[in-house]
Amino acid sequence: MLVKRLVIVESPAKAHTIKKILGKNYEVTASYGHIRDLPKTKLGVDIENNFEPSYITIKGKGKVIAELKKKAKKVDQVYLASDPDREGEAIAWHIYNALKLKDKNIRVEFNEITKEAIKNAVKNPKPIDEKKVNSQQTRRILDRIVGYKISPLLWKILSPHASAGRVQSVALKLICDLERKIKAFIPEKFWEVSGIFNKKLKLEIYKIDKKRVKKIKDIKVVEKLKKEIINKEFEVITAKVKKKSKRAPFPLKTSTLQQLASSYLGFTASRTMGIAQSLYEGVSIGGSYVGLITYMRTDSSRISKEAKEAAQEYIKNIFGEKYVGDYVPQKSKGKIQDAHEAVRPTDVNRSPELIKDSLNKDQYKLYKLIWERFLISQFSNMEYEQFELVSEYEKYQFRGTVNRILFDGYYKLFKENDEDSYGGDFPEIKEGDKLLLDKLDITEGITKPPARLTESSLIKKLETDGIGRPSTYAAIIETLKKREYVILTKKSFIPTEFGFEVEEILEKYFPTVMDIKFTAKMEKELDEIEDGNLEWKKVLGDFYGELKEYLEGYNKEISKILNQDIYSDLICKKCGGKMLLKTGRFGKYLECENYEEDKERVSIPKSIKITKEEMELGEIKIADRLSVVVKEKAGIETDVVCKKCGGKMIVKTGRYGKYLECENYAEDKERVSIPKGIELIEEDGIIKIKEQMAKLDAEDEAALKEVGPCDKCGSPMIVKMGRYGKFLACSNYPECKNIKKYPKK
Repeated sequence: MLVKRLVIVESPAKAHTIKKILGKNYEVTASYGHIRDLPKTKLGVDIENNFEPSYITIKGKGKVIAELKKKAKKVDQVYLASDPDREGEAIAWHIYNALKLKDKNIRVEFNEITKEAIKNAVKNPKPIDEKKVNSQQTRRILDRIVGYKISPLLWKILSPHASAGRVQSVALKLICDLERKIKAFIPEKFWEVSGIFNKKLKLEIYKIDKKRVKKIKDIKVVEKLKKEIINKEFEVITAKVKKKSKRAPFPLKTSTLQQLASSYLGFTASRTMGIAQSLYEGVSIGGSYVGLITYMRTDSSRISKEAKEAAQEYIKNIFGEKYVGDYVPQKSKGKIQDAHEAVRPTDVNRSPELIKDSLNKDQYKLYKLIWERFLISQFSNMEYEQFELVSEYEKYQFRGTVNRILFDGYYKLFKENDEDSYGGDFPEIKEGDKLLLDKLDITEGITKPPARLTESSLIKKLETDGIGRPSTYAAIIETLKKREYVILTKKSFIPTEFGFEVEEILEKYFPTVMDIKFTAKMEKELDEIEDGNLEWKKVLGDFYGELKEYLEGYNKEISKILNQDIYSDLICKKCGGKMLLKTGRFGKYLECENYEEDKERVSIPKSIKITKEEMELGEIKIADRLSVVVKEKAGIETDVVCKKCGGKMIVKTGRYGKYLECENYAEDKERVSIPKGIELIEEDGIIKIKEQMAKLDAEDEAALKEVGPCDKCGSPMIVKMGRYGKFLACSNYPECKNIKKYPKK
């Protein structure tokens, strides 16, 4: 009789791929991620009882657990094959306990979903790593304590949309601190100076009085240069050639994958990880499901011996043996999850072009990035010569370098941004030669403030400072955007007023939570728990002991503010009484001082932020702000009529800007975007755009007349507005998907 085995993984896609590999003697099923977690409606951690967590079955997972139990009873062996990291270990631990399994050697791990890796994993099961589980539990409970203990206090004083997070709040601090530096930045003039020698040789100012100089910030120095060195003879004190090399970049880990996908592909961190997950779990190629990349949550740049040899053989066959490099893994500053390899293709011979038809557009782009970066990492160094020239006259030195590639190495496949700095002939100049300075090239500039953080640079900063794990960065960034703490402008993060306010309160009342070094220290302690060097509940006790004092102090501060009457400048419409600021379950609102008699309340829209300073003063100015919001919500009448019903079109403001809506929208559902170039001019309470709109309508009619009906199906063409402006589309969509460019004239 054949032995039947059950393999439990997280996702159906992963299960489908593994089932194809293991065959009929195995059943592979999914837990659909975590099956148990802390409850959403309460803390779920008994702080007084040594931080004992109270796990509950996640809503909707009762049926999943019942089905897993049913399947487990029908087999001789169960394997838990969740992802090979702390989170995956915790999922396996929860399943083990929920199913009341007995076997110890039940955990199987693999770094890639390939035939060899999967079959080897099930041959070598091992016990669940309790230390890894405890490390994950510690992180989960730390995050829960910070979120559930601090956030409700922020709701009382700020908004129910405010929240605190152990890592999220530090990320916000980085963005806010940088914005303060940008606002405080005072630009300065500077001058960059280069000299033209012997009518053709250009050298940059290098030293004055033996001190390095690049940007000169004193105009007097520039004027002195003009007077003292033009038409002077400089002596060449350095003219030497050095051989140098540049090693190929390392293969990708989670953080660099997110950074490069952001920089090169324009993907958000969450989008990158979602696409990578699909490539890892398996894609149908030629009728078979294949895992295309190794596990995408890793801190390591290590690769296996087999992968290295396969890549080197590929390079040898395609490019020649001289292009095969001697790969050395990147050294890590701290502990890394070295059980995982770098993010790489499972088979280097499966080139992006070979499987392009099996991938969607985003999968192809990301797979190509991963495949190329892995292959590049196995290439030989780029070798080059550098000629350095330094000329001197009295206390002034000018310098220049010329680079010349001897062997292109990995530049054969990947040329970096400095490609233009390699090339050209070395000048025939030696030490002791004289060079005449014919003229100075002086360029005036102005210093710029530090650049704002993008997704890519924020991820790099978080990793450099040891904050959080790369696998959490996508969720952190999404939370900052969702909470409206930041906005993205030209792909850069700018903190909102609300974001600043939250950050300032947390910085003032919870300095430990906002301390970058402290947060990095917590990450190291989580590593120590995994290594078995720290007791996890002691780490929780030490953390909460300090946090408790901060919580008590902030609670007292809030009580002082909320126990006083905070008046507004809005008068009650019913009785003429003063409206008082109140904080409820759903946020702040205004309530008449005579509420018991007239029951008058006014909600405060989410867009109106009331600061802690206003509340401390005991009086808020809100009437004007409310009237603006009310006016925007109602919209402004225009001189344009609705094409459907003849009603007035109103300019309204939505999430993505202004648009036109019919006054009878409830009946005719007529809503249109305002075309680019339309100037909204308000006269006597009405926005006059009729003539501008008529002109655009005439242009559209002329464009439609010029193009004529659809050349594929004969249906009329219509004008559409796309991401890059107007275009013409067939009115018979989706049956006919013909589109044409909008005529330029």
